[in-house]
Formats: sequence, structure tokens, C-alpha cells
Amino acid sequence: MTGTLRSSALVDLDAMILPLRKICIECDHFQSGDCKPAACMVGFALRSLQFARQKGILDIPGARKHITQSDMKHYFVENIVPALAQTCLQCRECRDNHSSDCVISLARTCLENTILEKNIEYPGNVFMYLAMVKEQDPEIARMLAKEMQRKKE
Repeated sequence: MTGTLRSSALVDLDAMILPLRKICIECDHFQSGDCKPAACMVGFALRSLQFARQKGILDIPGARKHITQSDMKHYFVENIVPALAQTCLQCRECRDNHSSDCVISLARTCLENTILEKNIEYPGNVFMYLAMVKEQDPEIARMLAKEMQRKKE
């Protein structure tokens, strides 16, 4: 979908924003001089989703190359998994038309950076994604699948 700006009405951006806000609120740096959203994985994901909601778009061309590589904060897996599950549930499963500049992908990539050793080249399909997460960390994959199932019910 590169070059095409899709409408944010295709997904529930607020469903992805809420768990990210929860992570922010629980952060030691929240509302302090140390809070630097552009240098924070969760902050970047949150700002991307808020920008998409404000502009009514789903893709932010070139945004992926602006994901911070300097966030060294410790994140608890149990705090990240609900937010990551929400990105999977909102995914439109674009397959070959997947865009790494889609805000769902941006949020997912940022969240992966907090708990996985390596980013996963998203295959455009949630089931295949879960299988790839399982290769890196079976426990995170189990937690993610369980959280996705819980949110669907």
C-alpha cells in the first residue's frame, strides 16, 4: 500500500491508544521532565496513532525510519502484551499489500522493540505473525494469543 493513504476509519485507533496510555501512566517518567515521547517506543507509537486519528489516515509515509533506537527503559511483558494484542486485532491482514508505514505496523514494531530480541518482518497475516513470535519467544506468543482470544470474547 505504499503511496496510498488509507482512511483511519478502517480500524479502531482508540482501541490501540488506550493500552499505550496505560503504559505511559505507569511509567516512572510520566509527566516529568524526563518524559521524551519521541525517544520512547511507547511514546512514538502513541503519537503515531494520535496523529493518524487527527488526520484521518492509516499510513504515515516515511514514519518507520523515525522509530527511536535509543529507548533503553525496561518494559514489563505483561504491560506490553495487551497493547501488542490490540495491534494484531486491528490488523487488516493486508498480506502482500502490507505497509511498514501503517500506524498499526508502527505501533506493533515499537512494542516488539520493547520485549523481543529482534523485530519481526510482518508477513501481513496475524496467524503467521504469531508463529514468528513463537520462534523468538514461545511464552510471549502464548501470552499474546491468550490476550487476543480474551479481547475477542
